[in-house]
Amino acid sequence: MKGRMRASKTGELFPAAPATSATSVTAAPVAIAAPPVATPVAVSSGSPKHLWYAAVFADLTALDSLSRLQRFSVVAQRFTSFVSLEPPNALLLDIKGSVRLFGSLERLHARIDAAWQENGVRVQSATAPSTLAALWCARAGYQILVEDSALLAGRLHHLPIACTAWGPERLQTLKAMGVTYLGELLRLPRAGLARRLGPDAVLDLDIALARQPAPRRALVPRERFRERIDLETEIDQVAHLEPAVEALTRRCAQFLRERQVGVQALELKLWHRAGPVMRVRAGFAGVTGERRRLSDVLAQKLTQLELAAPVRAVELISGRLQPLTYAGHCDGAPQLVERLRARLGENAVYGVCVIAEHRPEAAYRRIYELRLAATPSRTAALNLAATLNLAAAVRDCDVQRPVWLLHEPEPLPYGALILEQGPERIESGWWDGKGVTRDYYIARRNRDHPGHGARLWVFQERRSNHWYVHGVFA
Repeated sequence: MKGRMRASKTGELFPAAPATSATSVTAAPVAIAAPPVATPVAVSSGSPKHLWYAAVFADLTALDSLSRLQRFSVVAQRFTSFVSLEPPNALLLDIKGSVRLFGSLERLHARIDAAWQENGVRVQSATAPSTLAALWCARAGYQILVEDSALLAGRLHHLPIACTAWGPERLQTLKAMGVTYLGELLRLPRAGLARRLGPDAVLDLDIALARQPAPRRALVPRERFRERIDLETEIDQVAHLEPAVEALTRRCAQFLRERQVGVQALELKLWHRAGPVMRVRAGFAGVTGERRRLSDVLAQKLTQLELAAPVRAVELISGRLQPLTYAGHCDGAPQLVERLRARLGENAVYGVCVIAEHRPEAAYRRIYELRLAATPSRTAALNLAATLNLAAAVRDCDVQRPVWLLHEPEPLPYGALILEQGPERIESGWWDGKGVTRDYYIARRNRDHPGHGARLWVFQERRSNHWYVHGVFA
């Protein structure tokens, strides 16, 4: 008997209350009636990192559950930016950051429930500090509002085991053990549960009691804004299109704000009575949903537009929706890049990425997808370090390099040069079939040349002894 008692001395998932004697824990299970569904009871004595609102839609079928859940998530994103799908018929919302905005948890919970009723959706909901606790309560129709994770065990003990949605084999095992409610299950030793039900069941219980984290992936809808305005009369002047474009831009910004997302590209379609559709594409330096930035770039595009025929309809289509992220860069930098690209072309503004390479033409790469951020990435930091090391090495050996390199070296007669500094020998690239063997010099054109005085970066190809100009000093 003593050995048996020592073997069962393990940590319990749901220990007895302090006022309860030890004999009450080891007594035979007592049937516990599930409480009736009533008005939510809010209990608050802590401040958890997350607060989960679970919504279970009983009317969803397996055939259309995913598509309808995605549509329901649009309604949910009016209250929080973090919405996670729980197929086949549930949503999980992290509403911790929205409680203060709506005044109280009770008011926020009621507003979300009212939103489902306005859309004609029948739902069972609950709020708890853990994902599984909220989900299990909602499945069981037990509408509770719990903010303190220390009170979860006491609130979950009324729930039937079926709310866990475990497999039929595991549920049958519990039924054979005489366990029908979570309270009975939580009184059992962890080691015995792990042996009979598997470690996954114990992990689920720990997650439900907020003892283990359960990261969730936020849903970013794959839908795009797409809306069209049919004009009352055909328009043959670009200036008269601005009101329709502004109205579409305002609706697009509202669409993005409701979903807490942004875009990095827009496409404006101009429909004519006959002929192909005219497409105007606008890109942004970063992900944005601000109406002012959307309108500014489209307005710049319209100023350069020439209509081939009168326009009878205008359509605006957004790019892929992306999560909004805050970047601590200068507020005017993205707008400057976007205006320059709108005026000069999408490929006229780009960044430069430094590459560890001795050949000058291969030591950098153009980057057209600019992401302006205050904190550089690890790659950017390494590139910056390589640039600083290269600059230090060049300074130590007293070698100057021009900032302006030609796209391709141009042949140059030797007699037109006055060599001032050099040579600097570069031999590299033999491993990729593009090897070079060059002697670089800093030179000026002689007095007989029209461009006398210009400082050039030239080299002599050692294999052919031909001269080329590769860069120009400002």
